[in-house]
Amino acid sequence: MEDKRENGGSPEQDKGPEREFRGLYKYVKISERSLNWIIIVLGAALVICFGIGYANRGYMVDFDARGGTVVESQKRMYGDLVTVPEEPVREGSVFEGWYTDENLTIPWDLSKDTVTGPMTLYAKWRDK
Repeated sequence: MEDKRENGGSPEQDKGPEREFRGLYKYVKISERSLNWIIIVLGAALVICFGIGYANRGYMVDFDARGGTVVESQKRMYGDLVTVPEEPVREGSVFEGWYTDENLTIPWDLSKDTVTGPMTLYAKWRDK
């Protein structure tokens, strides 16, 4: 019985994973190197898409009213503005705004600042 090969090689050359892998390239009209680059780029695009999908699950924005009335947390997407919450109330104090740090040195502008990750905003109070 005669052994006919498509590429004219011997049976020894056709053994192993190299032959199986090479077989994929005979169906396309581009070089192995080009196809490898396409596979790499598509793989990278897939990883980026998963990353974006993960990030788009949203971030929690918590409010620490520091002794004032409770302000509900919000789930926001990357780049979104925080919805202006109802101002907290604390007896004997005046609410002066939200800050990104516990030391109340970095104010958060609800009309401009956008969410870039999970965060807590802290209430600043002034005595009446």
